[in-house]
Amino acid sequence: MKVDVDTWLAVQALMADYAAALDNGQIERWPDFFTEDAVYRLQSRENHERGLPLATLSFESQGMLRDRVYAAVDTIFHEPYYQRHILSIPRVLSADAAGMRCETNYLVLRTKRDAMPELLSVGRYLDLVVYTADGLRFAERLAIFDNDLIANSLIAPI
Repeated sequence: MKVDVDTWLAVQALMADYAAALDNGQIERWPDFFTEDAVYRLQSRENHERGLPLATLSFESQGMLRDRVYAAVDTIFHEPYYQRHILSIPRVLSADAAGMRCETNYLVLRTKRDAMPELLSVGRYLDLVVYTADGLRFAERLAIFDNDLIANSLIAPI
């Protein structure tokens, strides 16, 4: 099933709004991009491709996402930094009544006030985007990073 231009633009807007919220330090908005029973997983490419379950971060509900926000905002102490997402245009791989399977490449840079920008993560999102009464939301978002290593101080989501 093909998607119409308005739907494709809505998918792009969802991706852009997600990145903008995180890049602007509005982490408290992060769970609102997901359905109540959504899955979010940050996983290495190797583990994903081999079907291995180990993930750097894994959440299975909007409530778990809210817990992560609480931890990031109220309990984790870290040196402040900014992050910036650079996204490719999303590809809609399939679409049916259950939603749209999408793939979007990403690059996330991290900048500390007194340092040069550094590469935080590069990879792709594999998403299941669904229609809700509030607009499009992620029912599943897999952030698959290409390298085997990831920064040991990952505070904000990718």
